[in-house]
Amino acid sequence: MTHTKQLASNIVTVLVVDDDEVVRNGIIRCLTLEGIHLVSAANGRLGLEMAMQIKPDVVISDVNMPEMDGFQLLEAIRNDTGLASTQVMLLTTRGTRDSMRLGMTLGADDYLVKPFTDVELLNALEGLIKKNFRIQGAIAAAQTAQEERLRRAYSDSLGGGNSFGKFELAPPVGAVAEPAIQATVLFSGILGFTSLAEKLTTAEVAELLSEYFERIHEPVRRNGGQYLRQLGDGLMAVFPDSADEAVPAAGRAVAAALGIVLATSVFRWQLERRFADRGLPPVAVGIGLHAGDVAMCRPDSLQSKEAIPTGDAVNTAARLQFASKQLGWLIVASATVLQQAGPHVQTGASTSLEIQGKSTGVKVIEVRGMDTSMDDTISTTGSLGQQTNEVQTALKRNSEMVARAVKGALESKLAALKHLSFAGAEAPLRLAGYRILRRIGTGGMSDVYLAVHELDDTPTVLKVLNTGSQSAARMARFIQEYTLLSKIDHPNIVKIFKQGFSDTHAYTAMEYFERGNLRSRMGGAVDQRSVIALVSQIAGALSVIHDLGVVHRDLKPENLLLRADGSIVLTDFGIAKSIFQSDNPDLALTRHGDLIGTPSYMSPEQVSGQRITPQTDFYSLGVVMFELLSGQRPFQADTLVSMLALHAREPTPMLPKEHAVLQPVVDKLMLKDPGLRYARAQDLLRDLALVRQGE
Repeated sequence: MTHTKQLASNIVTVLVVDDDEVVRNGIIRCLTLEGIHLVSAANGRLGLEMAMQIKPDVVISDVNMPEMDGFQLLEAIRNDTGLASTQVMLLTTRGTRDSMRLGMTLGADDYLVKPFTDVELLNALEGLIKKNFRIQGAIAAAQTAQEERLRRAYSDSLGGGNSFGKFELAPPVGAVAEPAIQATVLFSGILGFTSLAEKLTTAEVAELLSEYFERIHEPVRRNGGQYLRQLGDGLMAVFPDSADEAVPAAGRAVAAALGIVLATSVFRWQLERRFADRGLPPVAVGIGLHAGDVAMCRPDSLQSKEAIPTGDAVNTAARLQFASKQLGWLIVASATVLQQAGPHVQTGASTSLEIQGKSTGVKVIEVRGMDTSMDDTISTTGSLGQQTNEVQTALKRNSEMVARAVKGALESKLAALKHLSFAGAEAPLRLAGYRILRRIGTGGMSDVYLAVHELDDTPTVLKVLNTGSQSAARMARFIQEYTLLSKIDHPNIVKIFKQGFSDTHAYTAMEYFERGNLRSRMGGAVDQRSVIALVSQIAGALSVIHDLGVVHRDLKPENLLLRADGSIVLTDFGIAKSIFQSDNPDLALTRHGDLIGTPSYMSPEQVSGQRITPQTDFYSLGVVMFELLSGQRPFQADTLVSMLALHAREPTPMLPKEHAVLQPVVDKLMLKDPGLRYARAQDLLRDLALVRQGE
């Protein structure tokens, strides 16, 4: 049995269930020789408990046993979502056709008649192990295909397209059709999910999705929802019509939808508190409800007991959910649902929607609430109980897949920009509401693009940073600091509209400056009055970011942009650093040997890798001020090492005589000891004002 031994080397677990100790030990002896991981139980009840605990790949069970026979054990295994795909071989002395037919009907994978030889047992087991590998391979392939479909759908969404394809609505290939049922279908989805996900790490997206779905499962299950399926960031549930229920299916579906809205509201509040520094968009939900025929099918190839709902009612509910954002409604219900739900539902606006595949429009109505008395009646319908480990595991696994898909979609979009030629025949790439027109700059770690907003064609700069090996935590801090800046409304700080990050890229959308940067005004010395005005504006901008705990670290003419009115704007915070992280040396100090900044404008503490403070920016501002007044930089050298040495040791050169009145200001800005420089921007502004008054 070399094949079985080879298969067993892949760590196959076999559970042997038989009340006959001699037979049980004989099977264990035979299979132990092949290196298979074995466990056993003396009857069906113990076997089921063991199976639920260890999740075996194969169960070999006798049929005739006390407490729970083999047929009952088989049926219990097939009805358990966590065990449904387990391979089951039945053993019996009754080799009759009726007995074998019953076993196969209940879902047995093989049937071995006692007495049997070791070779017969091993051959049968080898077949089951191979079948199990095929099933697991099919499941893995299906999951990989689903993740790729989600990635493409989220990529379309990021590009401004229709992300409706993330919902799998067609029956799977090879599915076995079952009779249709009358039911109300609920579709729920997170609105603007990609905007939320692009500001979180992959692990954070997965964790939050898993928690969110656990929360919204509760009102759905409490109100009798069945066939729950997580589809991307959406949830589908079916509420079958039943004469046994006191409340119609449509009423229970409406109650579940309102419960999801409430759960989402609480989740949004908690999320905003947890990630207050990320600038996350408000979490909002959109829900579609429709009633009608629901076709049921079962993916027989994977031996799943869970039927998959498909058909017109499912498609229509999904499309109503998709329309919720455009309508601005939280819950969009078809008129059919509200007719069946009864008079207790509180409604708002109504309209008619064109639905693909339907010859006439569907009348839809906004659901706003439900009478308290009706809600109390519904809340007692059905029971939730504890989420099973299988459900929690499935939610976690699906959430991780969705997180990888949405972050992978953003990664692909950002990485693709690098390879675009922006030729005339090339369609413009769209990203997060912007249409990217051309590349206008490039550097060691970043590229800058001119884009326009899709809605109003407002020119926008899109800066894409390639972080390479930067950790997810560092990426998150990058976004946090830009989020702080995006909240600033100051005339001398660039306006930031949007930002996001993937595993190795980050992007920021900010205002566009047609006049370019300050370097364009530095063909020679600038008049003293203009320099004082420019430096005063820069100092004002530094005062604001320093108060927020951010040090720019790369102040230079290229990062100072000109508005149409001639005013100056501080931009490019790509290497900015928080000064409120002093408890973590890795965040407060630059590592020895790292040069963060531009050498010609670099402070002595940056050169030596010492602590970064707001005074670091004041030193660089002193260099810019000297260059504006004199027409040249204070220190010039042929090599990088020589340049850095000058900044570290040499005193500040003298300004031209006509600017001697500003020499004390420049000297104080450029002192080698950061503790002796200006303590605050306000102190610098005061000295500049005094010079201006004395002119």
